[in-house]
Amino acid sequence: MAKGTDIPADFGALVGWDHQDLGDRVMVRLQSTQHADLGSDSTLDEFRYFMTKNQAVVLANYLYSISERLPQAKRKRGWFR
Repeated sequence: MAKGTDIPADFGALVGWDHQDLGDRVMVRLQSTQHADLGSDSTLDEFRYFMTKNQAVVLANYLYSISERLPQAKRKRGWFR
């Protein structure tokens, strides 16, 4: 924590993510920056997290609960999309 504040000294804004299915595990890649301007001079920090698919489900459910949202319902397939 930074001195005199409740804000951690090392934080940034999430600007991108993706994942890779590794069978019974998943790798989630998160990109963040500490700069408001994403111009050519800004650098992205990249973090890779490996977790089981059960851990991924727990994380997803947690994120849904704190955002007070529900996952999108799957649409029925029809002739037209």
